[in-house]
Amino acid sequence: DRELAKRVAPVKERNPDFNIKASVVKAAPAAPSPTVLATPDAKASLSVSTQSDGARTPTSTGSDEEATVIPNLAAYVTVNQSLTQLLQQSAQAGALASLNNAALKRAVPIAVDRAIREIIQPVVERSVTIACITTKEIVSKDFAMESDENKMRKAGQLMVANLAGSLALVTCREPLRSSVSTHLRQLLTANATSSGEKLTEQEQNVVEQCVQICATDNLELGCMLIEKAATEKAVRDVDEALAQQLSARRKHREQTGQPFYDMSIFGNNQRYPAGLPEQLRPKPGGLRAEHFQLYDSFHRMPRQTPAPGGIAPNAAIAPGRGGPAGAPEADAQPPAPKPQLGIDALSALAAKLDSAVSSLLASAGPRAPEVKLQMLPAEHQIRQLLAAVNQILPNLSPSGEVTRMLTQSEQDAVLGFSQSIFKRLYELNLGEPLRLEALVTLLEKINVACPKLGKDMGTWATYAPTNTEAQRRLHRTVLLLLVRSRLLAVNELDQFLAARADNGRNPVWVEFALLFIRTAFLERIASPSDFNKVIDLLTRIVDGRSQAGPSVVQAYRKPILRMLEEMRGLAQAAAPQNSAPSIGQTMQAPAPQTASDQRRAGAAIQESSSLSPLSLSTFSTASGKVAEATEGFSHKDPPNAKQQVTQLLENWIRVNNEAAGNDKINAQFLQYLQQYGVGKVEEHTERFVRLSSQIVVDAVLKSAATGNNGRAVLNYAVADVYCKLLVLMFKHLSAGGSPEQVNIQRLAMLNKILGCTVRTMMWDVEKTKAAGPRSGPWDQRPWYRILMNLVIDVNKPDPELEPIRLGILSVFAAAFHVSQPLVVPSFSFAWFELVSHRHFLPNLLLAEGQKGWNTAHQLLIDYLLFLEPHMKIGEMTPPVKKLYEGTLRVFLVLLHDFPSFLAGYHLSFCNVIPPNCVQLRNLILSANPKGMNPPDPFTPNLKIDLLPEIDQSPVILSNVLGPIESFRGHLDAFLKDGQRRDFLSALPTVLVKERTNEIDAPKVNSLVLYVGIHALARLQSSQISLSRTPEMEVLQKLMDFDDKGRYLCLNAIANQLRYPSSHTHYFSCVMLYLFSESKNVAVKEQVTRVLLERLILHRPHPWGLLITFIELIKNQRYGFWNYPFTRCATEIEKVFEQVAKSVLSPQSSSISAGGGE
Repeated sequence: DRELAKRVAPVKERNPDFNIKASVVKAAPAAPSPTVLATPDAKASLSVSTQSDGARTPTSTGSDEEATVIPNLAAYVTVNQSLTQLLQQSAQAGALASLNNAALKRAVPIAVDRAIREIIQPVVERSVTIACITTKEIVSKDFAMESDENKMRKAGQLMVANLAGSLALVTCREPLRSSVSTHLRQLLTANATSSGEKLTEQEQNVVEQCVQICATDNLELGCMLIEKAATEKAVRDVDEALAQQLSARRKHREQTGQPFYDMSIFGNNQRYPAGLPEQLRPKPGGLRAEHFQLYDSFHRMPRQTPAPGGIAPNAAIAPGRGGPAGAPEADAQPPAPKPQLGIDALSALAAKLDSAVSSLLASAGPRAPEVKLQMLPAEHQIRQLLAAVNQILPNLSPSGEVTRMLTQSEQDAVLGFSQSIFKRLYELNLGEPLRLEALVTLLEKINVACPKLGKDMGTWATYAPTNTEAQRRLHRTVLLLLVRSRLLAVNELDQFLAARADNGRNPVWVEFALLFIRTAFLERIASPSDFNKVIDLLTRIVDGRSQAGPSVVQAYRKPILRMLEEMRGLAQAAAPQNSAPSIGQTMQAPAPQTASDQRRAGAAIQESSSLSPLSLSTFSTASGKVAEATEGFSHKDPPNAKQQVTQLLENWIRVNNEAAGNDKINAQFLQYLQQYGVGKVEEHTERFVRLSSQIVVDAVLKSAATGNNGRAVLNYAVADVYCKLLVLMFKHLSAGGSPEQVNIQRLAMLNKILGCTVRTMMWDVEKTKAAGPRSGPWDQRPWYRILMNLVIDVNKPDPELEPIRLGILSVFAAAFHVSQPLVVPSFSFAWFELVSHRHFLPNLLLAEGQKGWNTAHQLLIDYLLFLEPHMKIGEMTPPVKKLYEGTLRVFLVLLHDFPSFLAGYHLSFCNVIPPNCVQLRNLILSANPKGMNPPDPFTPNLKIDLLPEIDQSPVILSNVLGPIESFRGHLDAFLKDGQRRDFLSALPTVLVKERTNEIDAPKVNSLVLYVGIHALARLQSSQISLSRTPEMEVLQKLMDFDDKGRYLCLNAIANQLRYPSSHTHYFSCVMLYLFSESKNVAVKEQVTRVLLERLILHRPHPWGLLITFIELIKNQRYGFWNYPFTRCATEIEKVFEQVAKSVLSPQSSSISAGGGE
């Protein structure tokens, strides 16, 4: 009472906050009614009763019809000026002639008043009750040993005011919006139909638009009033709840003068505070200053988003967060100095933005959920408002560049405003994506001026509500928008999601993380490399290496596998597909502009390829010939064929949407297709698949929308549904018969589907190519999606299809072989993704009896033949680098999972790998057959000739004889008795390519291996010296070639230095023999180069290569360190010393190196 007596009475004259009723209440000497929340001072003059009594107070207009219980409410409500034009246009209609701006100003206060009185009592009662109970328990614990009742009272008031206000604000928002809309709709409808006329549908839409805009504009006003009422009531109630404890402290101090201890909280075997950490337990002497700062922080917490319509944050209606009602004035915090920043302007901009969004969504009607920010033109009001942020923030230039750092007070103000916007995000619904995007874009603009916002955003996001499924969906959407706008650090989000999933023990967050990263990948918001921890966790859940329960693994195994497939397929392939122009240009000889440039580019590829010019020509023209044949088929189509197929597809989409997975409905639809000849007549089936593919691809391309990175993002829903139909046709569209006959018919149907799809794709490529630059680059993504869906769905484990599993894979392989990159270069990225897919290549290699190995080998050779000239000529272009990186990854997986496959076909792979691709060749040559564990090549005194594997010949699956078939007879005659001396002199001529003077690497590779096999057979049958054989003469003859030819020959020998075998031992001896016995230093230098360039790269290194190089530099008889090429330059010397240190022990290295000095 003493504090209240100090207050200065406010001036009432010409003050709109003091109307007739307010003056009467003020004059009354009695204490305020318990049902009316008294205001602490004139700064919060608006009061509202929590009782829904019938008393009404006339507003400033004095009309009884416009009476409101809340004093002077009409002065604070907002009527959007944008409605004026709308109402003027509609005034021409008879019924709405009376509905104007003045009518809205009369109706809106009444609607807001009624809505507040309708919901305030339950909201305030619930919020205050929860807040008081929580505050009493926590304050009683914290202040158990505090003697000062004033500190305890202040802490309780600060805490309860914040809790009650926040709870009321969260609880009342949506009910208040709905209630205001209902009352305002009733008032406006009654006003418009007072003459008895009935509103038309158009007039009802106008009324509804006014209702939605006005309700949104005044929502924050109502929320503030309810929050204020809850705050004031909570402060009074908490004083009552703590009254006994406050009185006990005061009496104890007055009577004894000793410190007070409330021992009641320690009794009755209570868990707390004994269970609290030492730092949080009550201690004698009361609450320390640093602990009391927690309660002070309630006083400093920022307000929510200011009310729309221009209501400033410091307006009279703002609930008192500066201190609770009844708090002593001496304890109140001094007002913070106003920062030099237009927060009021930002608040007004936010209000206008919210109003503009509401207007647009209201005009959109039922299509409001489809409206996105990217659809709006640059001159739209919403975009103009967002651009205006640069003019408001003091450290941004009009172009958006940062001119200085914000001061601390400015930064705090910006962060407070931004936090209110962030909280607002979680009060919206997913039915209004435009509103979400607009607020996130506003935060993105602010983040430029205040970088700390991005750091704090991650902390705010951890406290977002996620208790219900709806809240988690909203949280997921908000996080995606924040990541897309670069407002969240993805590495921190990755850690957060992985931690919340708790190693698989929390299924709610496992599902949340799975859906989040899947959406992020598919929408190109983030890449798989951004979420390594989450992907690792999900992978461990699938593999059973996490702590997830069996139910979690069973529930999420398939979705996780699907996501991993999409991540590897869509997410990785979309990047190169989105940059189709560079891919198409690069894969078709970098877009030469003139005929001479085209001829030079084509000649360069021909010269760099292992294929003959005739073969290259055949491949390059194959797509055109297929397109011509397809065009011929299309001329035979009936006039209405495309419309008929379109109707069939629309019917299927409708069936799939309404009865997805219903086998009976699906069977009926297949019968419906058969009535049109699909599945019965081959020509009709071909026409249906061909036209369907064209229609589906066109639909997908037309769905393109511009993403954040400026690239087109496609919607594949139609393609996915179409693929379900193709799978059904493959499985069930047959004429019946025995199981064997049905399986044969299934393979035939799959062959038709894939064959026709691939032919149509080639036709589409050629059509785009013929259209020229004006049509843009050909987009491979829809075709990739169709084929990827078929690869996944058809190759899923299915006991019914197991008898024809290899046949299915062979049909796919045939389709891929026909559409290989040499035929369709612009499909190369997607093609390699399909071939290396986990549902295709591994299944092919796991086929029983290695029956799929040859097919897999052929497809990989197809790919390497295409890549070979692009890797060989000059520096790789960016698209070729991407392909090469993917190639390394795939072959690394094969090395780990199918080493025997690589080891068996090492020769043919090396035939098509250019000499400069050393790392890829090392991957292949490092493959050891399954089950073989070679000894460590660094083992001291290792005797490789005593290893049991050294006498065993390796498995060679490649065709060794093919390249040398033309001169094999002469070679055999020389190797038999060494008498055909003319063969050696003719050898350089038979190893060159046709019509050129270049050495043919595949011929040399086959010759070296063939000669080695002969030599081993000779050495096993007779004990003769290695140097005294015809085979060694042939190998020595190869050293007489020029530098380039000799380099290819030494590479061919080094290609046989692999795992422990008779071949590795023999060719290791050959390499060392050529080094020691050659009189030509150039030979020694090239031997060193060939070995060294394979060892200076990252692992893996072939076992035989390490053995040979260690022996060369360690064995004194070779005198390796004596040759000048080891010390011809400082850089070369350092390389040799580094390699010596890495392959030898320090002692051996120093001895060997010292031997040369």
